Amino acid sequence: MMRQPQAQNAWDERSSGASLSGTFARCGFRDDRPAAISLILILLILLISVLAPLFSPYGMNEIDLDKVGAAPSPDHILGTDELGRDVFTRLLYGGRYSLFIAFSSITIGVLAGIIFGSMAGYFRGPVDRAVCGLTDIFLSIPVFLILMVAASAAGGKILVIPLVIGATSWMETSRTVRAEFMRLSQEEFVEAARSLGVSDRSIVFRHILPQAIVPVTVSATTGFAGAILIESSLSFLGFGVQPPLATWGNMLNNAQHLLRTAPVAAVAPGFLIFIVCLSFNFVAAGLKRVLARDSE
Repeated sequence: MMRQPQAQNAWDERSSGASLSGTFARCGFRDDRPAAISLILILLILLISVLAPLFSPYGMNEIDLDKVGAAPSPDHILGTDELGRDVFTRLLYGGRYSLFIAFSSITIGVLAGIIFGSMAGYFRGPVDRAVCGLTDIFLSIPVFLILMVAASAAGGKILVIPLVIGATSWMETSRTVRAEFMRLSQEEFVEAARSLGVSDRSIVFRHILPQAIVPVTVSATTGFAGAILIESSLSFLGFGVQPPLATWGNMLNNAQHLLRTAPVAAVAPGFLIFIVCLSFNFVAAGLKRVLARDSE
């Protein structure tokens, strides 16, 4: 009978802890200049893309046949493409769609990974073996080939592409969540919660998951770069979002033959893909360092 107050104290101490908020509170990147600059770049590109009409007087598909493949000028600061459309404007609108697809696909992948990983790590046994088997199957198949087939079957619809990418990108998150749940489910505060009669659902979603969310955030941040590369690759190969909608990937595809006559139209979207992916990787590395300091 004396164990009940001790269990209550252990549960209260852990569940009222601020490990999650504490970790993110220290995540200002004040001592990590590459991560700070990268985060600012990402936010700046996102803001300009969302507010595209304020930064360009042209429409995304506005055509000027007198200026096909034109060089950069005061009227068109990055020149025009093969149809006389303003490259800068299409970069802004392309950023909208590319970042939307990346965010949506990562959200789907992370949610699926959390569900599968938490079930495997908390319940273990047959559930764990089933989830690990499913994960191994997805990791062993040529995912990009499946993505091309599925994206082609979907007709490059912008609302379907994130579903396709997200459905094949949950495995890393699942493994991360599984490892964290296996570790945390052995902690004293979980044993205390069980002895107090707290339900499994409450333990999993209210108390273990918040403790595991930081490494999941790191995994998701890294996954953003991967999602942008996948979308760009699909669109570059003609299986992704189809014109007249602009994404950085299909802008690369459309500008292949302009490398000599209008190189900016081909280089600009590739440069943005590179910068955004590199920035997300720097932010993820910064988060990992914060997490490592927090665990010391």
